[in-house]
Amino acid sequence: MVAQSYPFRINRQQRSLRGLEQPLRLLQISDLHYGPFIRAKSVGAWVDAAMAEKPDVIVITGDLVDAGSRIQWRLPSNNFLTPDLDLLVAELGRLKAPLGVYSIWGNHDNWAPRAKQYLQEHLPKVGIQVLNNQGLHLRPDCYLGGVDDFWDGHADVFAALGDYKPGPACIMLAHNPDYLDFFFRRPVDLGICGHTHGGQVFLPWIGAPWTPSWYGETYLGGWYTPGLSPTSPPVLGFVSKGLGMTALPLRINAPAEVVTLNLRPIAVL
Repeated sequence: MVAQSYPFRINRQQRSLRGLEQPLRLLQISDLHYGPFIRAKSVGAWVDAAMAEKPDVIVITGDLVDAGSRIQWRLPSNNFLTPDLDLLVAELGRLKAPLGVYSIWGNHDNWAPRAKQYLQEHLPKVGIQVLNNQGLHLRPDCYLGGVDDFWDGHADVFAALGDYKPGPACIMLAHNPDYLDFFFRRPVDLGICGHTHGGQVFLPWIGAPWTPSWYGETYLGGWYTPGLSPTSPPVLGFVSKGLGMTALPLRINAPAEVVTLNLRPIAVL
């Protein structure tokens, strides 16, 4: 079972998106959980795989660090802390894309305030912009926004959409897929999330013993099309199974993944 914990796959997906005038290759990494079980070597391998995809834009959908090691981050001395976070920032700093690299916070980031403060200061120095209830136009046909964590932050979709004008495709980053509900009647064309780890442990005939979602196993990973069910999101959504682990260094039937979303314009007949 432990053999499933650290390997990862490249999950390539394609989808047409309203508002796009030219293709957009968006790469998502999520739920790194850098800390007790994930170190710089793993992050470096993910970064290498991401760069090999040659994306137009890169997004990190939260939980950069794992709050399980927050006790270390509360020590008076930074002697242990700083080199580790320096290594994380250095590896993430190798992420480059023509339209930029963007991140949002997850619940673990907010549970580890000293680590979050360090990342908030140092990520921009290596070219990673944190979209915390903010948004911007990647190009004339595409807007990208991001909200704070739904559980332990102050997510504000109105602020994130503050600069959006109707017309371009609107992509919104939210760590927790339960927040897709809050895109109801908002001009969001695609919500991109993480958080659930595919269950992290998914057992035959049982499923995921626990998932961090109001909707149980609904948002374990993949595409979610708007529908009439109470557990259908109001907008098109994609949920990554993420890369790291929390609580236990274990993944079972929930493969870690780097995601490439090849988004293209809707064909006009």
